Amino acid sequence: MPARRVSAGGNQSGTESIWKTINKTQPDQLSVEKVNLLLAENRREHHTEEYELEKLIVRRGQVFTFEIELDRTFKPGTDEVEIFLMYGPKPRISKGTLIKLSPSKKEISSNKYWTMRFDKASRGNKLKVEMMPSVASMVGEFKMAVDCLTDGQLTRFQVMDPIIVLFNAWCPEDPVFMADEEKRNEYVLEDVGKVYVGSIANVVGRPWIFGQFDDTVLLSALFLLDSGDWIADQYKGDIVEVSRAFTAMANSSDDDNGILCGNWSGDYSGGAAPTSWTGSVDVIEHYWKNRPRQVKFGQCWVFSGVLCSLYRTLGIPARSVTNFCSGHDHDHSNTIDIHFDHNGNSLADYDDSTWNFHVWVEAWFSRKDLRNKEYNGWQALDATPQEASSGRMQCGPAPVAAIKQGDMNCGYDTGFVFSEVNGDVVYWIVEEDGSMKIARVDTSAIGRLVATKAVGSGEMVDVKGNYKFEEGSAGERDAVGAAACMGARAEYLEEYYKKNAVEDDIKFKLTHGEVKMGDSVVVNLESKNQSSEVRSIKVVMTGTSITYMGKPLGQVKRMEHMLFAPENQTARCALYISPEDYVGKIRPDGALKVAVRAEVQGTGQIYTVSEQFDFNKPKITLTPNKTTIRKGQLIKMKIQLENPLKIPLKNARIRLEAARNLRPVNINCGQVKPKHKISATVSVPTRKIGKRQFVASFDSDQLKDIQGECTVTIID
Repeated sequence: MPARRVSAGGNQSGTESIWKTINKTQPDQLSVEKVNLLLAENRREHHTEEYELEKLIVRRGQVFTFEIELDRTFKPGTDEVEIFLMYGPKPRISKGTLIKLSPSKKEISSNKYWTMRFDKASRGNKLKVEMMPSVASMVGEFKMAVDCLTDGQLTRFQVMDPIIVLFNAWCPEDPVFMADEEKRNEYVLEDVGKVYVGSIANVVGRPWIFGQFDDTVLLSALFLLDSGDWIADQYKGDIVEVSRAFTAMANSSDDDNGILCGNWSGDYSGGAAPTSWTGSVDVIEHYWKNRPRQVKFGQCWVFSGVLCSLYRTLGIPARSVTNFCSGHDHDHSNTIDIHFDHNGNSLADYDDSTWNFHVWVEAWFSRKDLRNKEYNGWQALDATPQEASSGRMQCGPAPVAAIKQGDMNCGYDTGFVFSEVNGDVVYWIVEEDGSMKIARVDTSAIGRLVATKAVGSGEMVDVKGNYKFEEGSAGERDAVGAAACMGARAEYLEEYYKKNAVEDDIKFKLTHGEVKMGDSVVVNLESKNQSSEVRSIKVVMTGTSITYMGKPLGQVKRMEHMLFAPENQTARCALYISPEDYVGKIRPDGALKVAVRAEVQGTGQIYTVSEQFDFNKPKITLTPNKTTIRKGQLIKMKIQLENPLKIPLKNARIRLEAARNLRPVNINCGQVKPKHKISATVSVPTRKIGKRQFVASFDSDQLKDIQGECTVTIID
């Protein structure tokens, strides 16, 4: 790539003067005419040819080549060539941000340090240069200058286009190295995937366009890396520091120019509803165009998608993972605590919360900062602003293997993530004097499924076994007990975990059928009496409208019932919730929670449980006029959806997007009549060959979070 000269002046001493061109003053001096960065060749070798940004993008720890064209023949022994590389606004040799390279006479055999040599193909006035970025190099943009020295006379040429250096999952010496090619392709190169949402009873694979090769995604990642005080320049090659800093950069909660503003209120005026996004590109493009102004709005799956895109664009293997029945420990007890007063009334202000689901990111790298090498591999990182860590809304990298062991000494928010995925739910009775006692512990309510997309397919896989031992096993109980006994309520819990559980003679079980939007909800309570006496059971079942984070919004229906269970028999009762009960009370992006409190008369046994339901919603149908089409031709995409409710849907809108083919298109549908089907056809251009995934989302005032997808093969 040709480069031009800039203004003259200065000598080679001092940082500022390095980046000023020095022109020749004598006719026999050697000087540079141009530098060709050999984009196509280098981008192919470094697996960066898919990036839209037409710059030299290389991966550290791997040789790249370029050509220097001189104004005359190079004379070894008389002429010298040196190269300077500058990183950041104040480069210094002492910090490793100013790098001076002289050509090595040996073959490049190590990637420990930055190195360069002249290739044997160098002839006449053309020098072919091989350059190796250090495997520990800072990632981001480097500026380059070329010095020519002839008999003590200096000329300097500044290359105007930067060299962008990324992490290298192909390099065994890089902490992000991933040996398995199929996994590497999935977690570094795949630009579409799924983010799982819903509930344990209704898991939904939401299509998501990561779009890490989009120019605005890479540019935004570089901008964030260079701005603010998140991380000092000399640490921008440290994967632990970089990955942690980006969990803060992805959110705007600290007023630090981060990307995305979280909103769980249900009122999204002034921005986009989180359910309307179909991928990261649209979010990040909004940020890039208005930087550093925050984008409105996001929730956990959007934060996860954006963070995953930022990692992949920088070369870090990453995937989105969803924890269903996810705990949120507010008081660092490492348990999820629910409170009642001595009369059985809920004390919600005291409680931790359980989310239907929570989505974070796993990034793959080794932990050279930790002694335990078993903690290499997947690391949990979370950009959703929940609890401050070291004064910022950031979380991770918590080694997944340390979470499994309940190792609270590992740092990096390991304890917080542990409680999300494996904390026991502890039900407390709070007496009038403020003292507390444990009424019941549910050991299997949290972290019931940890979902991520399978490698090479659209199927879901459960990676719960990476986070916790088998539920109820000795290893799992030891990890939970160890974590709880290091938490804020250790004085209460330590004694409990040493005791044997007392067997109760009534076994309770909560069951339900499919929870479909527009249909009635039926939740059954079974009470199996294992004693030889009749038992009377006072049952209270309450349905509540909640956010997906578990925050109560209002009661939907309540039922009290006295149940009689004959000896050695099962008695049943049920809570019936009709559409008339919940429509208008359940928020369009919310859920239903059913809480049960059953007290066995005479024995004092108390059973408390709650279950959160996400309604099954209709899907958008995407039908292309052709499933295989030539590049440059238009696809006619038919979009269809039926309103399942008996009320109209107001302010209905559809968003359609396709990675590297179609920027998001918004279709306003106005009002959709009850039980009415809407249909629209959009003409879509085809620009990139290969299998391309089209993703659509639907939102309205009454019904949100509906998706659809299809795949079209584009050929040359």
